[in-house]
Amino acid sequence: MSVQRFRDVADIPAPPRRAPTDPATYARIKELWAFASRLPPLFPPGVTRYRSVEESDAARERALIMRMRAMRTAR
Repeated sequence: MSVQRFRDVADIPAPPRRAPTDPATYARIKELWAFASRLPPLFPPGVTRYRSVEESDAARERALIMRMRAMRTAR
């Protein structure tokens, strides 16, 4: 398979679409749901209030890093 390079994102062709009734579509959805169910939760249950958008972004970044570390140690 050759490597294709594009100067701009607009030059990249759209991925091929599958028909919604294609059985492979349902298999792919089932595979993605199974993968998502194996991921550890990003945040603990409940509501967390933040004082600013920046504080919320920082908390999300910390949670993502903790999730990646947990997945890495589990392997």
